Amino acid sequence: MDKPLLDSFSEYVHLLLDAICVVDEHSRIIYVSNGAHRVFGYSPEELIGKKMLDFLHPDDHDKTQQSIDTVMQDKHVLDFENRYIRKDGQVVHLLWSTSWSDQHKMRLGVARDITRIKAAEAMQNSLIAISDTAHRTNGIKQICQQILFHLDTHLAIATFGIVTSPANGERWQTVFESVGGCTSILSKELKQRFIADNEITLEAVDDKLMLLVPLIFDDESHGIIVLALMEEEYSLNENDRALLTFTALQIATAIERHQRFERLQHLALYDTLTGLPNRELFQDRVQRSLLRAKREKSHFALMYLDLDKFKAANDTFGHAAGDYLLKEAAQRITACVRETDTVVRFGGDEFVVLLDNIENRQGAFNVAEKIRLVLSEPYQWQGHEIELSVSIGISVFPEQGEQITQLIAAADEAMYKAKKRGKNCIS
Repeated sequence: MDKPLLDSFSEYVHLLLDAICVVDEHSRIIYVSNGAHRVFGYSPEELIGKKMLDFLHPDDHDKTQQSIDTVMQDKHVLDFENRYIRKDGQVVHLLWSTSWSDQHKMRLGVARDITRIKAAEAMQNSLIAISDTAHRTNGIKQICQQILFHLDTHLAIATFGIVTSPANGERWQTVFESVGGCTSILSKELKQRFIADNEITLEAVDDKLMLLVPLIFDDESHGIIVLALMEEEYSLNENDRALLTFTALQIATAIERHQRFERLQHLALYDTLTGLPNRELFQDRVQRSLLRAKREKSHFALMYLDLDKFKAANDTFGHAAGDYLLKEAAQRITACVRETDTVVRFGGDEFVVLLDNIENRQGAFNVAEKIRLVLSEPYQWQGHEIELSVSIGISVFPEQGEQITQLIAAADEAMYKAKKRGKNCIS
């Protein structure tokens, strides 16, 4: 390209913010506008004579070479995107329009810096993905794992964790923690101070730079998102603040929804007074025992319990005392059986115990006797000593039946026999 032509060309383009680049057929730079300094971070003098590919992001080399081949053949390429490494080490996203001149044996390109646009697109995509994850994914751990992936495209995160704030005197609970852990190094005092402030905070803890983000739902704090950063120096910008605030809202909503589901599930499957499984959950448990016993040719037992003297105590001391007696009886019965067994409140003052995988009827009788003795011990209620006893009926699979209804009926009938024999006994 003739020098007078270049001088005339430069006179019109030096005010443009976009970078005008002219390279020869070997991609060596022979001219750049002043806008190249803003885009690439290098002065025009530093770029002249260098190859454009020397500044290219290595991951974009192949597609850029394909674009060069295309412009050499088709004479022009519009709206081609790739990335370059600026002088300060930052990655810049460029949108190119290029053309090839056979007459001058040069390729001319106009590069527009679209880094902010790409960052905005990435942020929008992350926000959509985080929202979709929080609403469509089941399980808090799965939600957190996927959200961590989206956050990691914007922040250099070393470890990531979530702790929920205590309620009713309970301890802080770690809901999720990525490999490496970071929630355990937070002191109780720091957690309490942070919950009181309820603002995104940058803290240096044990030589780690940590971002603390409040989990706020319905204007109340539910816990903390803890992010340990890989960078030794970091300044919280508005984009990151908006991303973290949105993420915290989605996670807090997901946790609240999960907890609400668990509460509803508990109400559906457990007795509200004693906390024991109800009839519906009992049916599932006993069905599993039945199938296993048939498959393994083993035994299990059902015990039907009815509290003696309960109605009299309830009438004498009131419903509050009756509720206390039922809860205390439930705890005593549960303490007498294994974790693999199931204690159920069938209604009123009746309980059923599923003894899973026993050797014989004598084994069930030994457990029943243990329960009978512990339920006969006095109950203390507001300075009063209340005495109860229990009548227990036992049925064993398969001796008393091979169907659940048969076994329950047999245990119930045996319990009534114990009642007729004078109560406080086992049949």
